[in-house]
Formats: sequence, structure tokens, C-alpha cells
Amino acid sequence: MVALDTNILVRYIMQDDKTQSKKATQMIEGLTSDSPAFISCIVLCEFNWVLKSFYKIPKTDRLETLQSIVAVSVFDIERLGACMKALKLCEAGQADFSDYIIQQIAAQEGYDTVLTFDKKAQKSAGFKNP
Repeated sequence: MVALDTNILVRYIMQDDKTQSKKATQMIEGLTSDSPAFISCIVLCEFNWVLKSFYKIPKTDRLETLQSIVAVSVFDIERLGACMKALKLCEAGQADFSDYIIQQIAAQEGYDTVLTFDKKAQKSAGFKNP
């Protein structure tokens, strides 16, 4: 069993490096339900950041891509429920996907408020200025 790093997902989705993209594609398309790949919340957050910062991909397109990734049956997504809720909240909210992941994981662990100085996050439920 394997886990995927952010750069594998980036190469697979962006297909921007001939050699690495080919390797990533072969590996990902070779996954099966008996041999899935683990994707952590951190990888999803980094992936979103790379698409936003480096590739300048708009929010709606990034969220659509993330939704596609979490729907792939051969991907074992860490805290899938939290990721799905974070994506939904991010669609309507102003904070970044990573902020909503932080808030959703905190909620799953029994914490109802995330203290933050992030003014965009503070506009959403579950966040508060200390």
C-alpha cells in the first residue's frame, strides 16, 4: 500500500512534466480497490495551495478538482467526511480550503471554535478572533 505526496497529484492532474507526469499517471491508473492509495488532508491542502499560488487556478476550478479527487474510489482520503464538509463550506465561504479542514477536524475532535487572526475565516461559523 502506498500514500501519495502532493507532487504526484500535481503531475497527474496538470500533466506539465513529461517524465514525472507519465510516472504519476501509470502509478495512479494502476491503483485498484484492493490496492488503493492514501491521501492525507495535508496533501489536499498543499495541492490546493499549489494550484492557487503557482498555477493561478481560480477557486471554483480548484474546488471542482478537489471534489473529483475525493470521489475517486481508489483513493483512501484521510477524514473523508471532514474533507467533504470543508469543500462545501469553502464553496460558499471566504476562507481557504485549509482553514475549513482545520475547523472540520477540530469539530470532529470535539472542539467547536478555532481561534484565528484570519479575518476571512472569522466570517465563518466555527472561527473566532481571540
